[in-house]
Amino acid sequence: MFEARQLGYTYPSGRLGVRNVSLEAGAGERVVVMGPNGSGKSTLLRLVSTAIPSGPGALLLFGESHRTVPRRTRRRLGVVQDVPVHVDALTGLENARLFGELYGLSPSKADTAFATLFTSFGLEQVRDVPVAEYSYGMRRKLLLVEALAHEPELLVLDEPALALDPPSQAALVNILEERSRTGACTLVATNEPALAQRLATRVVFLCDGEIVAQGTTAELLDKLHGTTRIEIRLRGGVPADVALDGVEITVLPDRIVAESHSGVDVLPRLTEAILDTGSQITSVEVREPDLADVFTQLTGLDMKDGGERRMEA
Repeated sequence: MFEARQLGYTYPSGRLGVRNVSLEAGAGERVVVMGPNGSGKSTLLRLVSTAIPSGPGALLLFGESHRTVPRRTRRRLGVVQDVPVHVDALTGLENARLFGELYGLSPSKADTAFATLFTSFGLEQVRDVPVAEYSYGMRRKLLLVEALAHEPELLVLDEPALALDPPSQAALVNILEERSRTGACTLVATNEPALAQRLATRVVFLCDGEIVAQGTTAELLDKLHGTTRIEIRLRGGVPADVALDGVEITVLPDRIVAESHSGVDVLPRLTEAILDTGSQITSVEVREPDLADVFTQLTGLDMKDGGERRMEA
């Protein structure tokens, strides 16, 4: 569906967008791009969606050069940008019909598609309301309706779940999985590990405009060797001498943090060791590693905090 070869882009200001990016995806694939703000995610999606011209390297869409893609080829794309773009004076349905016409949909086919999509994203009650009255989340949903209605072969979605309520997020994932089964390809930028882990057939990590790793969710999580983080909050003092074989334990002023390669199997022994010291346990939180943890291990940067380097205690 698309192929980038050593692709690069630098903005007129001199700011780096991406460099040396080689990436491809075929029918049915769902590629999720992750990385901190400024890592190049939106730039890559803008290049693939033809919103900006490509720089060094090559980019092919459906086998055609990015620089010569005709309008008929762009109609095979469905695009959600990071900023909603609508005509505020028009209703949600009127905006959607405008996009449908631009994509070449007949009025009858467009309205059939809109009826389903407005319902899927919980917009059926406001379809005849001017977009000027829409909340930010409603505008984001309308972008998805407009991008999906013409059943594009390639979906390019920048933070598609941003500001969506849980039912709409679930609807989005279900729609993308169904489209994938019919051969549609999806390129998504998101920093939500749960969404990425459910959606992606392949995950790509971007840092400073370059790909630092890619693979399936299972392949990337395997780099952490199954580390489980257990955080136990205490009352009445924190013991300094808690130790268990095979468990890395960090003692903090009000809690103990343990990292285990045996999952939660160590929890009974750990809590018993703490209780034997006379401390009182007030809460236990178990967190399995996610893709954000993998990114941090690979780069030393915290993807969730805008790419700041994580400090070790």
